[in-house]
Amino acid sequence: PQITPPPSLSDPLKELFKQQEVVRMKLRLQHSIEREKLIVSNEQEVLRVHYRAARTLANQTLPFSACTVLLDAEVYNVPLDAQADDSKTSVRDRFNARQFMSWLQDVDDKFDKLKTCLLMRQQHEAAALNAVQRLEWQLKLQELDPATYKSISIYEIQEFYVPLVDVNDDFELTPI
Repeated sequence: PQITPPPSLSDPLKELFKQQEVVRMKLRLQHSIEREKLIVSNEQEVLRVHYRAARTLANQTLPFSACTVLLDAEVYNVPLDAQADDSKTSVRDRFNARQFMSWLQDVDDKFDKLKTCLLMRQQHEAAALNAVQRLEWQLKLQELDPATYKSISIYEIQEFYVPLVDVNDDFELTPI
């Protein structure tokens, strides 16, 4: 929800608050989209692991993709030995529930690391935007009343005038 400017502000400051709130809303939306994309990517990766396990249990070889067919059609592509492929098909002999759980754990570890990096970056973006907006606020105050706000610091500006974008770090990668 968009925050309304405090009623105690003068009109130029209300206008600045509204302009800054639009930027904060865009950042909130961008962060939300990035979190949703990470969740969807995690779900896709888990589905790939399940597909890989089912294919391994059925002793099926890896299906060809269009890119693989086009790559094999390349003039400069050296064909692989048939014997090298036979050694790969014995994966089923080693496949068990422990192997499957290991694959799932690898996915969890990978996406936990990605989530941590995403949250750290989003918190950095929110802090950077807040610093820039506080500086804009300081400059606007000095422009409107140079005598009163000549030596005001950005840290003296109240947070309800320039709120920090809240980064939601309480989301599950597997919301099941």
